[in-house]
Amino acid sequence: MKYVVLAWLLCCSHFSYADFAYHGQLQLQTASGEQRQQIFTLQLKREAGAYQFTVGQQQTRFAMPPQSYSMALILQDDTDVWVTDLSNQPLHGFTLQLGQYLIKLNKDDNARSARGRFVLQINDEFYYFSKGPAQINFSLTDNGISELNVRGMFKPKR
Repeated sequence: MKYVVLAWLLCCSHFSYADFAYHGQLQLQTASGEQRQQIFTLQLKREAGAYQFTVGQQQTRFAMPPQSYSMALILQDDTDVWVTDLSNQPLHGFTLQLGQYLIKLNKDDNARSARGRFVLQINDEFYYFSKGPAQINFSLTDNGISELNVRGMFKPKR
């Protein structure tokens, strides 16, 4: 009898699989002046014994779920920003609503100490480019994004 109960518990127990999907609204302002809107997907799905990870239009498979994802922002000549995960051309700005996070990059003529006058905003926090490329690091759990951290940028003094 105890083996029947054990078998029943094993069959009915909940196994935790890392599965999440964000389908965010993305607005792009390209360097050529074009305005575009599209869906930006950040998704992890267990499939055929592996994990399929989707970022934008790109997909890859992992044996284990990834613990993080980094989005690179590269400032070119203080005039344009390349974010290859979002666009295959230089940008003057973007707005991405992804879950509880609002991520915006835009030019602000009042941001005199910002390189290229570009300002990155994540919810209520503001960042300016420092030397080298910047990164938005997404920490991931089984349930999705747990936090965002910015590298290669600094917070302006208020």
